Amino acid sequence: MRNAVLAACLAVFATATLGAQAGTSSSKFSVPVTYRKLSNGLRVVVSENHSAPVVVVEVMYRIGFRIEPKDRTGFAHLFEHMMFQGSEHVGKFEHVRIVNENGGVLNGSTRFDHTNYFEVMPSNALELAMWLEADRMRSLKITPENAEEPAGRRQRGSPRQRA
Repeated sequence: MRNAVLAACLAVFATATLGAQAGTSSSKFSVPVTYRKLSNGLRVVVSENHSAPVVVVEVMYRIGFRIEPKDRTGFAHLFEHMMFQGSEHVGKFEHVRIVNENGGVLNGSTRFDHTNYFEVMPSNALELAMWLEADRMRSLKITPENAEEPAGRRQRGSPRQRA
């Protein structure tokens, strides 16, 4: 887990719809981006645009199904689902409930070379979204019960059904 955290890329984007930019020429449209690398290896990308009162927090882990053994696939997808099973301060599927109750939506996905999780929240919930991601990054609950749940199985209340 430590290597995944060190290799993680945290992207925080204050987003806006392109419709808000409709009155401007596409040649004048610019997206400011700031890149930083923290002392623990975490890379942070920030792009601010105050046109809409929303924020997107995305955490991307550089782990996907590309490194799985030929006959032993599904581990990256299993861990994607396990990331919704709780952490030190947030219970099983509570992450989803907290985001939804604060006016946000969320999801996660596993791809060839990465696994990502994101929340789209009202901008006043930026700190909450970052705390939720930091808590599960730091203290994911890995229990035999959580590991037994098949990766592709969608239970009532699962993140993918609610998002």
